[in-house]
Amino acid sequence: MAIGRLQAALASATNEVTVAAANINFDFTLIKCEAPKEYQALGNVLSKRRKENAEFGSSHVLARQLGALFDGICPSAPALLEAYGKRASEIAKVAKETSEPFAGTLFGEYTALHIHLLACLLARVWTAQEAVAIWVELVSERKKSIARQVDKGEPVPFALAAAVGQDISRPQLAALDASARAWLRTADDIFRRKQKQLDLILKNLELPMAGGSAVFSSVIETWKIAVETMNKLVSGQP
Repeated sequence: MAIGRLQAALASATNEVTVAAANINFDFTLIKCEAPKEYQALGNVLSKRRKENAEFGSSHVLARQLGALFDGICPSAPALLEAYGKRASEIAKVAKETSEPFAGTLFGEYTALHIHLLACLLARVWTAQEAVAIWVELVSERKKSIARQVDKGEPVPFALAAAVGQDISRPQLAALDASARAWLRTADDIFRRKQKQLDLILKNLELPMAGGSAVFSSVIETWKIAVETMNKLVSGQP
């Protein structure tokens, strides 16, 4: 099996550190990323429990796993991530002050913001059951794609290879979807008027949507288009 070959190829490396880390049980809790300055305020309003979960808990682990697995697919979007961080911090602060049922950690998302945005996209468009099924297919197809790279003898980055061996379960993906939905409900409620205005604007726009019957390619392409479009929008680019 190609995934097994990938792990075997990694294990054949002479570097002892690489050999140890390439083990299928690679511990993603060891990976900790410093939050960008735009997200520092978000961390300040989280409860101690929620902040610890975002940095060390299950949401952090899943964020790192998915972030590594889908790394390199979505285009860089520095302007969008900066603007989103500021707005997310604002929402979190208002939610705390008004006792809104804040989703809690943004899925530890300052470690994998692109994944959080994908989760919100799926949660906005599909039902929970449909979104989780799509997540399961995305993870499965991504792993198969990486395995095909190995079959062709193409180089595979270590973090990507380590992510392939991780077991990402349906309950974990369901928790991710639930978190994204809770976050969207909170944000929509706090900015109810702005959200209604945005909904009206979007109804009158003809945005490009990826076609085709293949779920993986359609969702991935739509995700890339959405991130790229929003990054240009907040940057003031046409």
